[in-house]
Amino acid sequence: MKYLFSIFIFFNIFHSVVWADDEAPNFELGLGAGLLNSKALFNIDVMLNIPLSEEYSTQVLLNSNYLITGSSKDSFAQSELSSNWFARNQYGRLGVGIGLSELKPKDENKESERSVIGRGMADVFWGSVTLTGNYTSYKNTLSNISSTRVGASYYLTDNQRISLYREHYNDEAAWRFETYYQPEKYKQLGSVGIIVRSGERNDYFGVVARYYFDKAVSLKVRERRYH
Repeated sequence: MKYLFSIFIFFNIFHSVVWADDEAPNFELGLGAGLLNSKALFNIDVMLNIPLSEEYSTQVLLNSNYLITGSSKDSFAQSELSSNWFARNQYGRLGVGIGLSELKPKDENKESERSVIGRGMADVFWGSVTLTGNYTSYKNTLSNISSTRVGASYYLTDNQRISLYREHYNDEAAWRFETYYQPEKYKQLGSVGIIVRSGERNDYFGVVARYYFDKAVSLKVRERRYH
């Protein structure tokens, strides 16, 4: 909660300083729920995107995931606080980031694991297609968080996309399919997504809802400009 409170303060500072510009900060809240091998998995994501210019932007990201199994022996939470930096143009985006990850078991007899993580990201924009390659140096991670991802997204419309990725996490490979839809109603400030992942040892199915604290833009513009 202390990370969440800090981000809200950070957002309010930039709101008063930068919000008057055309490229305003984009504040996003995401809530998700799903099943990881029939075990309940919940996540809360907070993202603050700060455009510095037309070509450069920075991002503060807080991800929290909670695996609930009914037993303290294998239930745990994972959180990540990171800062990412991007350079982009009409053809794509390059990004690097650094952060801190914590894996905390519910069993009090087990110690938490903390590690510094690095991240590299690259996207190529080609019409309605986005080609993606990401790498994150996780030591250990929940299987709904990948350490590497390569794949493509296709925008069926400006407000709906489908994506297929090949991912790796904890030395396990998986295919990931997801689709997101952003209704034009309600000033385009919300979207819903479905995620399906099939791995060698772990399968995941989840639903995500996102709310955006900014102006109305299409999903395609939002993801390419801010994410």
